[in-house]
Amino acid sequence: MTAHGDNYVLDAGKSGHARLRAISEILDERTRALLLDAGLKAGDRYVEFGCGLGYVTRWATSIGADALGIDLSADQIAEATELSDGKTEFQVGTVYQHGLPPDSFDVSYSRWLLMHLNRPVDAMRSIYAALKPGGVMVCEEADMSAMYAEPPSGYHEYVEVAFAVGATLGVDYAGGRGLHRWANEAGFEVVGIDAYHPHYLTGEHKGFWTWTFREAGANLVKEGGMTEARYEEIAAAMSAADADPLTLVAHARMHQLIARKPAQRLD
Repeated sequence: MTAHGDNYVLDAGKSGHARLRAISEILDERTRALLLDAGLKAGDRYVEFGCGLGYVTRWATSIGADALGIDLSADQIAEATELSDGKTEFQVGTVYQHGLPPDSFDVSYSRWLLMHLNRPVDAMRSIYAALKPGGVMVCEEADMSAMYAEPPSGYHEYVEVAFAVGATLGVDYAGGRGLHRWANEAGFEVVGIDAYHPHYLTGEHKGFWTWTFREAGANLVKEGGMTEARYEEIAAAMSAADADPLTLVAHARMHQLIARKPAQRLD
């Protein structure tokens, strides 16, 4: 398991790239709409923290923004750079120590980053420093407690395992619900908060969280956090739910935040 952020339990190397592509397919349409609602436009300086393979960062370039993507994974930054054909800038770095000039960006964005961090408020303070006065921070984070299958089949066990692991790591997998509080503590003005909740009966993305569990659970088994038998039992139950067109699977609820760095006061 590659170290990624404070306590990232998924593979951050090349083996995780297909999962990141699936995330893009599931979420990017709403992400693009959110960023446009937040005011992202041509000519803006845009930075994405935890950019992964850079799908959203490259889209920002495509609408005319001066875009930069930052991620701790050198493998992901290498592929993001290759996919951009030199049109978008990417660099290896962390949200805590990004090295960006103060007061230099109009819009920042992150997705599924803060929920993996022990110090999300400190991360937001670091973002705050990089934004211009009046600049906008846009965040999307999950609330994994909202995941379920109806009729029940494996998903509630996955949620129990995830939150038990999160407690030992000091991270909050329901972090989406606290975005507004974190932003306020970091000094931002909250502009807007919203949420949406994907549900599936069928379709290629119905089993996304089973895929995620198989990746994270396999690492937990290797590290002694779960028995092989328990891992297989939960994965099999989740797979059965995914395959049944009469079983409804609810993904993690997605929380969306738009917050603004206060403009400088004229003394």
